[in-house]
Amino acid sequence: MTLRTVFLTCPYGQVGGGMGSIMEYLASLRTDPSGRFRLTRLESRGGGRLIVSPFYLALAVCRIVAEAASGRLAVVHLNLAERGSVYRKATLLFAAKLVGARVLLHLHAAQIVALHDTMPWVGRRLLRAMFRSSDRVVVLGEVWRRWVIDTFAVAPHAVTVLRNGVPATMVAHVPRPPGHPFRLLFLGNLLQRKGIADLLHALATPDGSSVALTVAGGGPVETYRHMAETLGIADRVQFTGWVDQATARTLLAASDALVLPAYDEGLPLVILEAMATGVPVICTPVGAIPEVFEDRRTALFVPPGDRGALASTIALLCDDPVMQTGLSAEGLALYRRDFTMDVFAARISALYAALDRPRVRREAVGLERVAEARDDR
Repeated sequence: MTLRTVFLTCPYGQVGGGMGSIMEYLASLRTDPSGRFRLTRLESRGGGRLIVSPFYLALAVCRIVAEAASGRLAVVHLNLAERGSVYRKATLLFAAKLVGARVLLHLHAAQIVALHDTMPWVGRRLLRAMFRSSDRVVVLGEVWRRWVIDTFAVAPHAVTVLRNGVPATMVAHVPRPPGHPFRLLFLGNLLQRKGIADLLHALATPDGSSVALTVAGGGPVETYRHMAETLGIADRVQFTGWVDQATARTLLAASDALVLPAYDEGLPLVILEAMATGVPVICTPVGAIPEVFEDRRTALFVPPGDRGALASTIALLCDDPVMQTGLSAEGLALYRRDFTMDVFAARISALYAALDRPRVRREAVGLERVAEARDDR
């Protein structure tokens, strides 16, 4: 049987962030669980300088057209973020529609609402056209499902909430050596909206004095290294810079808790990866996070920007081994139930099959008519 092609379209590598990671995980399966679709990477931006982006975009268009001409193309899975991603994905979406391809538009952009509100009318019309012309829209939570339906008048049945999944960790958790400080990990790009400044200030309070923090992520590392020095906590904070997925998993396994005090998020993969590793999570209840996690059961919530609450919550977890064990066990159970790659792949595969089904029916009807014509002769 000839496999049908699904193009997994996004930037891969460091520039792709969590969006690129989840598509990389999916592409690594090669085929979907049903064995019907070949899962194929399609680079939309390139990992180098932005100036080379048009080349990758043109190449992606050519691959879509060629695969459609071969008759093998089933679905173009477009992953949408903010800023330039909108215009690149719009180009690919309309190219796919011109050649008759089915399009699944997968929204990852945590700041899409604010972006939409500040765009000129041309940009808002473009977004509206993208959402309305897609065959299926996938979002990370109910908050974005309602926004897509209400803002763009997309039919409710065409918008699906689908949680991400991550592979099971292969790295065993490393217990904290006796007498060592509590090992806290921040894993993500060093952006103001990720709350990294709030975290450093929280560690500078008496509540944060027994914590050693590892900060793993790209961005203005030296800016935040200088902030740590100014706050007098440089001896307790290690900056690694950007790390790959394997190193990130190793860092998680050597941590006592993950902290992500962000101001806005979708459904961060790093939280799912922490759960898969059995590492407790401290985070803010933003985006789809409060739809999935329960405060003091599967995660500890702190209000965005509340440095005092962040410091006291870190101290609370440090001093309560029972809470650490409970959060670890409940988080791991939640991961195994809802967030494995097997669960995610099965759910996304069902969407691919649903999008491809009408074409299969039309082909079957065509074959039946050919057979009937032959019988008549």
